[in-house]
Amino acid sequence: MSQDLTQSLLTQANTLIAAGKLTDAIKLLYQTVQQHPKFYQGWLLFSRCLFEVGHKKESLQVAQHADNVDPLQQDFQRIQQCMQQNQSDVAADIARQMLNKQAHHPKACFTLASIALANNMPLQSISILEQAVVHMPANLTLRKLLSDSYIKAGYFAKSIVAAKGLAELDECFDTLWALIGLFFKYGQYNELLECCQRANAYSGNDKLKQSQLDLRRGQALRILGRRSESIQYLQSSLQANPHNAEAWWALADFKNYVFSADDQRQLESLLQTNVPEQVKSVAAFALAKLSENTSTPAQTMSLYNNANQLTDSAHYRPELMQNEFAVRMKSYTQEVLSTQASRVNKACVPIFIVGLPRSGSTLIEQMLASHSEIEGTIEQPTLPCIESNAHQYALQHHNAGLSEAIGKFTPEALSHFGQAYIDQGALFRSTNCQFFTDKQPFNFRLIGLIHKILPHAVIIDVRRNPMDCGLSLYKQYFHSGVDFSYNLKHIGATYNAYISLMDHWATVLPGKVLTVQYEALVHSPQKHIAQILQHVGVNYEQDCLNFHNTDRAIHTASSEQVRQPINTKGLGAWEPLAPYLSELQESLSRSVLEQSCSPG
Repeated sequence: MSQDLTQSLLTQANTLIAAGKLTDAIKLLYQTVQQHPKFYQGWLLFSRCLFEVGHKKESLQVAQHADNVDPLQQDFQRIQQCMQQNQSDVAADIARQMLNKQAHHPKACFTLASIALANNMPLQSISILEQAVVHMPANLTLRKLLSDSYIKAGYFAKSIVAAKGLAELDECFDTLWALIGLFFKYGQYNELLECCQRANAYSGNDKLKQSQLDLRRGQALRILGRRSESIQYLQSSLQANPHNAEAWWALADFKNYVFSADDQRQLESLLQTNVPEQVKSVAAFALAKLSENTSTPAQTMSLYNNANQLTDSAHYRPELMQNEFAVRMKSYTQEVLSTQASRVNKACVPIFIVGLPRSGSTLIEQMLASHSEIEGTIEQPTLPCIESNAHQYALQHHNAGLSEAIGKFTPEALSHFGQAYIDQGALFRSTNCQFFTDKQPFNFRLIGLIHKILPHAVIIDVRRNPMDCGLSLYKQYFHSGVDFSYNLKHIGATYNAYISLMDHWATVLPGKVLTVQYEALVHSPQKHIAQILQHVGVNYEQDCLNFHNTDRAIHTASSEQVRQPINTKGLGAWEPLAPYLSELQESLSRSVLEQSCSPG
């Protein structure tokens, strides 16, 4: 097929498309590819037209057929060889050469976008893929990578839209399961439950898939406060797959769930089974939790020690975190912090609740979310993504990383990132409240950035006795992100570093952060709730004291506790176990221990 004929046919088809005559374009392209079955660009354009008139399944089939007649397959094979040899620069050059031969070639676009994403440049990846998907809307690989790029960039709503599009194009268990994962991660629980129903139709007789679906349902229903339904689905998950350790842990994490003797035997048996160490670890956490009501403190702590030792956390190095905090303290000086965003969106005021996990932050979140002017959201992933994007901006505009360049950001640039935080976090807000919470505890690392890009933000630091906090961390299985919690010495080192960084923020930003001591809050809730609300800038409301009556989704391990009236059950929990916590106590600095002993 001559190049002139190829160009003539493509021009005719594109002219029809531009005129809105898609049916005529489809007829022309169908006849063309029948006569010239190796006309790759014709197949791609045929697929695009079918997609745009709503024939998405047929569009997918045509796009997949086009791969079989791709004239640049050998070029892509060279790219694959380069990537296997870690020669991404060479692979990118080949991809650009492919684009010179044929604009929007899907494999070339995929290559360049993949390399950008691997180099932590999701915005560049998105720029490539959004254009590519316009021309190749039925390409599953491009759509999946686009969804991943949106996630990495912090475009959470767009990632869901992309995943929905993927499931619509190729509805199967895998695409629906990916969508379910996003719904869970981003707190869209009602959509998650509906999607589980759809996915169930594709699980067939696969017990593992059925178990995973019921686990997700059980987890979502617990978050929504539907305890009995949650337990039913978790039990169903275990009936389908007794080795689903996550389901065992979800039941144990109800704190007061009563396990039967047969349950205990099954858990003990699972620990003796030839399953991955991670599965054993999760099961061991569940068994340790179960044992709290039936065993001696020594036996219980032995089980927790075993559970923590089974985790894949040997790679964790506290000094990396300590070094990171030192860089932050060096970067965010009073002089640097004096420049802030020039524009503030006063219609949206974030309340950042920070601190270490298991410190009481969920309690404060629930109290605040009970106020008529405050919406409770989730532990948002938004701010870390904003920091990552700001780092890329610093590299591009200042030829330096964020820690070196943050002082060079103009008020206008800072305003851009502040508004990006508001915009990208919109997915997590469903009301018109002026104030909303963001209870991502590790945002304590980012208080300097918050101050610069969101000058009007409210920040509350929740602290708990380090021994109680440390024990609670050690007893908790975390799915990800809290690797220090599986070693008592690491917990102590992390607590020390956290206090050191918070002391820095107090020095360079006096009065910016309200520190709330959990023990003081529990002993005098009305007094401290009033102080917190005054810091936020809203009037006192009695509903904040009756927080346990507030009906909302609570996406943390403390969801059960904060649905009960305030109590002192967790205070001094470490004392009966003191003989087994010497590593934690010895790793805590003297100043930290002295602070914890002072009245709140």
